[in-house]
Amino acid sequence: MSSPRKVGLFVAFTLAVIAGMILNFSKSRGVFTPSLTFDIVAERVGGLKVGAPVALSGVPIGSVSGIDLTDDRRSVKITVRVVKKYPIHADAKFGIEQSGFLGDEFVSIVPQKNEKPPLENGATVRAETPFNLQDAARSATALLGKLDTAVERINSAVERVDQKLLTEATLTNLSETAVNFRLASAEATEALHDVRRLVTNNSPTITATFSNLNTLSVQLATVATNVDGFLAEQKPAIGEVLGNASAATADLKSMTADLRAGRGVAGALLADEALRLQLGGALTNLATVSSNLARFGILYKPPQPRKVLTNQVKYTGRDPWK
Repeated sequence: MSSPRKVGLFVAFTLAVIAGMILNFSKSRGVFTPSLTFDIVAERVGGLKVGAPVALSGVPIGSVSGIDLTDDRRSVKITVRVVKKYPIHADAKFGIEQSGFLGDEFVSIVPQKNEKPPLENGATVRAETPFNLQDAARSATALLGKLDTAVERINSAVERVDQKLLTEATLTNLSETAVNFRLASAEATEALHDVRRLVTNNSPTITATFSNLNTLSVQLATVATNVDGFLAEQKPAIGEVLGNASAATADLKSMTADLRAGRGVAGALLADEALRLQLGGALTNLATVSSNLARFGILYKPPQPRKVLTNQVKYTGRDPWK
């Protein structure tokens, strides 16, 4: 074999080894490695490109082999090719993440509870919406605008407060109020000291007063107990007295009814006007007689009026004037 042919065979063999090593250590894990292909449907892919890695819990297991729109043109279908020896369950969490703050985007697969069966070749899963830096920037811009508006309103409110409330008169009134409050607090403190001093100085008297009140309460309790016992003992007698009072009240009502109806002597006196007048005169005469008896005795005889002799009286005897 000639030397040029040997050199050519060596170069071809070297290139084949290098190509095999490249394929073996590439992101696709080599053409002879058993693989699994399935589709991931997402709302948008952002900066994801074909050939981007696919990582299972951060470990590269494949790459993105294609990116296309879905049939309804409303979502994006991402075709990935992963090593088959890493089973991926259907309940795993699929998403598009970014390596670092400004790094390349990749497909992230995070296992969950592995309750659903592993994915098969040609399966379709749904991915979460990837983080969009532009949307975040727009949201931050809107938030900053709202913050600017809030700051302007706060500044306006502070200016109004400064112009209307924090005037010289208001500050003077506040200062006077603070002084008055301090004086009132000092007076209240002094009053409390006086009360404490009064209680301290009269502590024996107060103690004796409370002791006397306690003794009085005990005595009142004893008296109340005795009264309760007395009432319990005299309950039959009290009941009898109350019964007699009730009977007397009934008799009095009956007598009153008889008087109003004119029955009996008293009723007749009240009903007959002439008889009542006669009785009144008799009582008046009786009072006069009793008064005279008391003054002059039982043999008193009132003097008779003297007759005055006049010329008009006829005298049958001798005329004394002749």
